Amino acid sequence: MDQKVNLGFSAPDKAETKAVATWQGFGEHGMRTHTTHDEGAALDFMMTLSRHLGQNIAPGRRAVYDARVKPKFVREHNREPKDRHEVRKAVKDDPYFQMWGHLRLYYQRKGYEIRRELVDRQLDELIERAKPRKGAIGTLDLDPDLEIPKYQAAFDMHWMPGNCYTEFAEDDVAAGAMYDTGGLYITLSGHLGAYNDGAGYAVVSYLRDKYPGFTPKDILDQGCTTGAGTLPFKDAWPEAQVHAIDIGAPVLRYAHRRAESLGYAIHFAQQNAEHTKYDDESFDFIVSTMFLHETSNKAVHNIVKEAHRLLRPGGLMLHVEQPPFSWHDDPFEQFVRDWDTHNNNEPFWGPMHDMDPEEVALKAGFARDDIVQEMVPLISPTKTDKYAKGQGAWFVFGAWKK
Repeated sequence: MDQKVNLGFSAPDKAETKAVATWQGFGEHGMRTHTTHDEGAALDFMMTLSRHLGQNIAPGRRAVYDARVKPKFVREHNREPKDRHEVRKAVKDDPYFQMWGHLRLYYQRKGYEIRRELVDRQLDELIERAKPRKGAIGTLDLDPDLEIPKYQAAFDMHWMPGNCYTEFAEDDVAAGAMYDTGGLYITLSGHLGAYNDGAGYAVVSYLRDKYPGFTPKDILDQGCTTGAGTLPFKDAWPEAQVHAIDIGAPVLRYAHRRAESLGYAIHFAQQNAEHTKYDDESFDFIVSTMFLHETSNKAVHNIVKEAHRLLRPGGLMLHVEQPPFSWHDDPFEQFVRDWDTHNNNEPFWGPMHDMDPEEVALKAGFARDDIVQEMVPLISPTKTDKYAKGQGAWFVFGAWKK
């Protein structure tokens, strides 16, 4: 480095060290993979690496950018970068950004390599565990003829081998096991709780605070994958009929048995959220958590339009995501939030956050006064408090149907 930069690193205090999550804290359920000592240690290492990158390395990017990258850009162009795209091009050759980016990508891809090996080792057992049983309290409806949309079929989303739909064996559940084993729990260092259900509980907490009289009877969760974010809705409204859809049969088989083992009656179905098989006005509440950015521009419009069709009058659509880029004036902040678009096999991440959610809702038939857009507190469930507040916030976008 040709210029010294104060990165502001500091060691965590003892209280923070004691609170650090490990792979062993991941929630137990009927489909949880078993890990050997070495596999558990490898997952713990990846979790530690993710935490180190997020807490100690990532904050230094701003210091390096302000002290070295931006001044160089100003010298060459007589102005500051005007948008996130110019920032991305300006930082690509800086060694600090290269280091962070390579380590972040290594963590993502190596993590899947570890999980793929441990899932493959016990796949036959997992398939057997997931098979339908008599006395099931929920349902599983698969459609072998469902066409996988191009935005999922064209590549492995966030480097997950085979995405959520590829089947490597009869009655396969490998995709569900790979996604659930670690996944968000490792990436977010357990901040969504031992069962990765914090996003669902954040929605419930928000609705109880903002709309205390809202008690949905029929709920649809779109893009549910392993169902981690689905169960909080049944937990909050036990009398409700909760349906959950995804395009991937392997994740749905896994999700069904996972929910059953935890005592939740959920109706899982293999359907595309753009065009479902449900009748008009079938639901009071339609929700998704971290789903829309894995689709496409056309799909988002279709999904919101379909939600309008499926909602009863007085019903609510609500999607959990990150806020549009327009909510951040700082090009550097936009660049940081856009990293996955160019490096993590999530090409629609950036374009989706360039969209205007209000315009999408209006085109789907919702009224402007009924549209919801705001930040809600992140929930980090604990053993004693499912609604414990965490650090950070989610962006929620949705609308009420008149």
